[in-house]
Amino acid sequence: MPYKTILMHLNHAARAAQLLDAGVQLARAFDAHLIGLHVFPAYRLRPPIPLPIGQDILGNIASQIEEETNKIKAQFDEATKQQTFVSEWRRVTSERVDPADIVLNHAHATDLVVANQADPNWDLCSILDFPDRLAIEAGRPVLVIPNGYVFSNIPKTITLAWKNSRESARAAFDALPLLQRAEQVHVITVQEDDTSPDSPDDLEIATALDRHGVKVTVTFVPASSTSSAEEIHRRATEQSELLVMGAYGQSRFRQFVFGGVTRHILQNMKLPVLFSH
Repeated sequence: MPYKTILMHLNHAARAAQLLDAGVQLARAFDAHLIGLHVFPAYRLRPPIPLPIGQDILGNIASQIEEETNKIKAQFDEATKQQTFVSEWRRVTSERVDPADIVLNHAHATDLVVANQADPNWDLCSILDFPDRLAIEAGRPVLVIPNGYVFSNIPKTITLAWKNSRESARAAFDALPLLQRAEQVHVITVQEDDTSPDSPDDLEIATALDRHGVKVTVTFVPASSTSSAEEIHRRATEQSELLVMGAYGQSRFRQFVFGGVTRHILQNMKLPVLFSH
């Protein structure tokens, strides 16, 4: 089933262009409804105690927020004008709700979410960058774009990091619209135990994808001195334009415990990654 509703979390004017490059190309390829969502946490502007200069400070901050929002909307309007697909701009002011919860609520009714990699050098990163939460909680595939990456075309070569698990299965079939368009899909499995390198459990995914017309090659990688995360990332970067993988982790009291591979990829990614949980 093709992606018919695509949501972009546009949170930062300086990085909006790279998301728009990806979102517009995907919407054009799948004739999808493209949504640009901008959320700002207004509650963060209220000081805990009254300040004599509080109104002036808040007024300046509010003005900067409005300017940032207008910049993002202008980029969205410019990128989507004269396109054949339908585009929609959504601006939400978060008064009492965590911005991540708002984006998640919008994401639940979409086919694909597009978000930035977190940028620890951005002042609002701790508030408005949350690709980890989207990957785990959205219930939808989440395409994370690395900071500074130029999404020049729909990926023709894709690496699928495969492990015989629920998360990997979700990722493989959530990515099917992209896998079917690719010229080559590399399935890689890291053998971390004594599993036979020709295990039917690992080969079955290649057979299933082949039935969908996906051109697949399978590589079994023995465990080595390097971590599985490093090996997957290295191979994907060398041979592909997109990595597809399951997101491993859980939410407990809003604190996330991620699998080592997921954490490493989110922090070090050099190519777009489609996560599914």
